[in-house]
Amino acid sequence: MKDENQIDACKPEDDFGGQPIVPCGLIAWSLFNDTYVLSRNNQGLTVNKKGIAWKSDKEHKFGKNVFPKNFQKGNLTGGASLDPNKPVSV
Repeated sequence: MKDENQIDACKPEDDFGGQPIVPCGLIAWSLFNDTYVLSRNNQGLTVNKKGIAWKSDKEHKFGKNVFPKNFQKGNLTGGASLDPNKPVSV
């Protein structure tokens, strides 16, 4: 989504109180709510979560420099909170 107000294809997770949910739609929820804890020999392993988004999602689906807004305020809750100061494409 190149403009955060383009939410016509995002139902049912399109807005909260008339304000757009960014990122919107059920696809956004499928991308951000998986949590894993990995270990080896009872030692926790650090996982690098940067640079894992598909290029098509970063450039076309969600756009560049789109910052999350109202993400945990809609009908769905759960998953991790998104930092409103970090773009979705990071």
